[in-house]
Amino acid sequence: MKVKKNLLLLVLAFLCALPASSKKFYNDAIEMSDILLWQQGPSITAAMNIEMDDLQIKPDQALVLIPTLVSGDNELAFQPIIINGHKKQKAFNKAVAKGTTINALVVPYQKDEDFVYSQVADYEPWMANAQFVLVETLVDKKDRPLMTSQEVITNAVSTEAKRLADLQPVAAFIEPPIEVEKIRSIVYNTFLEFPLNQAKVLPKYKNNAAELDSIHALFAKVKTDTNLVITKVVIEGFASPEGPEGFNEQLSKRRMEALKAYLSKKDNISPDLYETSFGGECWEGLVTLLELSTMPDKDALINIINTTTDDAERKQKIKDFNGGEPYKYMLKNIYPYLRNATCQIDFRVKALELEQAIIVLEADPTLLDQNEFYQVAFTNKRGTPKFIGAFEAAVQQNPDSPTANLNVAGAYLTKKDIKRAERALGKADKKTAEYINNLGVTNFYKGNFDDALKCFIQAEQMGSKDARKNLKKWMDAVNRKQ
Repeated sequence: MKVKKNLLLLVLAFLCALPASSKKFYNDAIEMSDILLWQQGPSITAAMNIEMDDLQIKPDQALVLIPTLVSGDNELAFQPIIINGHKKQKAFNKAVAKGTTINALVVPYQKDEDFVYSQVADYEPWMANAQFVLVETLVDKKDRPLMTSQEVITNAVSTEAKRLADLQPVAAFIEPPIEVEKIRSIVYNTFLEFPLNQAKVLPKYKNNAAELDSIHALFAKVKTDTNLVITKVVIEGFASPEGPEGFNEQLSKRRMEALKAYLSKKDNISPDLYETSFGGECWEGLVTLLELSTMPDKDALINIINTTTDDAERKQKIKDFNGGEPYKYMLKNIYPYLRNATCQIDFRVKALELEQAIIVLEADPTLLDQNEFYQVAFTNKRGTPKFIGAFEAAVQQNPDSPTANLNVAGAYLTKKDIKRAERALGKADKKTAEYINNLGVTNFYKGNFDDALKCFIQAEQMGSKDARKNLKKWMDAVNRKQ
């Protein structure tokens, strides 16, 4: 492999910052200190300070030192160091004068000699766990070897990956805006039953008592919470698809008005807060219940419903099908469940103090807005179950929110949960600096360092303070001297 140009000044700067440490070679006559074997990007640097205070070389001899990287069948020899005795140095000078070129660092032998050796070479992956050895050869005046030995300089190759191993990149979060008016809803499907063609609410009729108790409980829950204010009650009625649709609509409306009057009186809710509407004949519900039933003819009945567009014709076909027996069964066992109403209570949630929000998160997270989830999360240490749980609750209440998904991805990254972080990032806004930063964190934990660095640079240029922190951590790590 071709060795690059000596970067002496750069390595001198490295050596100035390195802790003092030394090893002795060649019968303890040579001392090497501040040994550096350091990879960054496409290059690897070998550097050391060499002292020869105890070295003895005869005038007509030379000592050749070759720092070499070795790993299995792979080997890289750096530029040799030739330490010449007095006569060998004279011969070397004459050869140079005649135009001879020697690819080596030639050092005339002198007592108390101290010099810096540094070389840069192309880095290859096999070098990460290579052994750095010193091949020592003593030669005579005719360059014949008198002695050869090999000693280990160091096994510590400092690669970017090793230096980055302890780096903990910072995940980014977006503080959501405060919800100006928090409107929430509770929806309950009621199955009140009425005598044929009647619209009066009869609490003791069939299962009506249990149904009405459930509605009263909904109102009580909202009314007793001082953080909630009822803003609207919506009752929407549905009819089973039997008889004329116009008649069904009028009967449904009268029943809804009766329920409205009953609830406003019993639960002390102003009639002005109520809205009623007719949702129509529940054909979709009929198909669903048929699919769930064990009726032998259900597939044929579903086909009639799906392929007949005229309601009157569809109803007649169902009544006439198979002699009318399936229709009689449906009237008794299926149609009653289609005569129902939904009772929706809309209420406004007051803004919560942080201490209240912490309590409400455990009791009823539906009452928090995204900003409150965010504030509660950061009352906990990053990476803790409560920190992550607050952001998970936020995304459960707001599953399609880009901000909620970005933040829960950041929370997962604090625990290096890459899979869940990637799924959440898929729903985040990809144009934000926070998304780019968190994509960089994800790439980092996957070992895609080049992509991670590109993301951090891009996010920092977009104004991300977290990306700026990550870049500083990155530079500190890769430039750390080991």
